Amino acid sequence: MNGIPPAFQHLHARVVDAEATTRALREDNDRLRERVAVYAQVIHELRTELDRRTDTSTQRSPVRSLPTSIT
Repeated sequence: MNGIPPAFQHLHARVVDAEATTRALREDNDRLRERVAVYAQVIHELRTELDRRTDTSTQRSPVRSLPTSIT
């Protein structure tokens, strides 16, 4: 061949493949981290809004009615 032993060529090809796979996985990981950050922010905002509405509704009327009939 070109003077490079086949075993080294094989290992080199595996290294190149592993590096490409690593790059792809890191890109996927970055995208997933961005999504998780967005979802966490949305959940936080929804929780804050729910807490705010709950606080407002309980301040108006802390007493709740019970069902009139139990079946």
